[in-house]
Amino acid sequence: MKLAILGSCASQPGPGEACSGYLVSSGDTHVMLDCGSGTLGPLQRHVSLEDLRAIVVSHLHPDHYIDLVALRYGRTYGVAGARSIDVYLPPGGIAHLERVAAALSSTTPFWDGALTLHEYEPGVPLALGALTVRPHEVRHGIRSFGMRVDDRERVLAYTSDTVPCEELATLAEGAHTLLAEATLAGGAPSHHDPATHLSAHDAAKVAARAGVERLVLTHFWYTANRALAVAEASDSFSGNVQAAGTGRCFDV
Repeated sequence: MKLAILGSCASQPGPGEACSGYLVSSGDTHVMLDCGSGTLGPLQRHVSLEDLRAIVVSHLHPDHYIDLVALRYGRTYGVAGARSIDVYLPPGGIAHLERVAAALSSTTPFWDGALTLHEYEPGVPLALGALTVRPHEVRHGIRSFGMRVDDRERVLAYTSDTVPCEELATLAEGAHTLLAEATLAGGAPSHHDPATHLSAHDAAKVAARAGVERLVLTHFWYTANRALAVAEASDSFSGNVQAAGTGRCFDV
């Protein structure tokens, strides 16, 4: 299983970066986790949109889904006869995207023919070719779902946006790689109140408890010092710690 980082910023992309987006691949199956601002360009360096099996959105904050709008316009007007791409959303996601569409355009139905919208249920696995994606609800300012992805050989756990919670232990248990948000790491602003994210120390504690082989920190504030974030995590986790960045690739 391969993990390609398409974007790793929170809220606002930094220079040369994008917001949350990750491509997980096993054989000919390619699944995108989140589709934040600026992720579609990097995605196409790795895989053709025609070969993308599905997009799974962790939660409905724009830095995790807003490039679906660009994708819709591209599929509708840019490619004759383009197939519709399956998008799996958290509960309530279809109604949310319909409200977004109504604010953007008078065209109805807006998404049809470009994206086929589905809603997943917590704990119910999505069978997507060679990959199985299982949503685990975590704790954030809105409903948010970490993703456990496996191809029967390797397991990737992705935290989504969350605070420290017991649900993360279940999500990460037995995973080989933990992709963990670390918005509060590396000198991020201290005025996040109430805090709805993880620090590098928080992510490292989850990794240590789960016994993962590798911790990949992501979802950085655009001003964050990523080397400092790695050092912060290394205080609590003795395994391999890496910082995500657009274009970086990992063997899960």
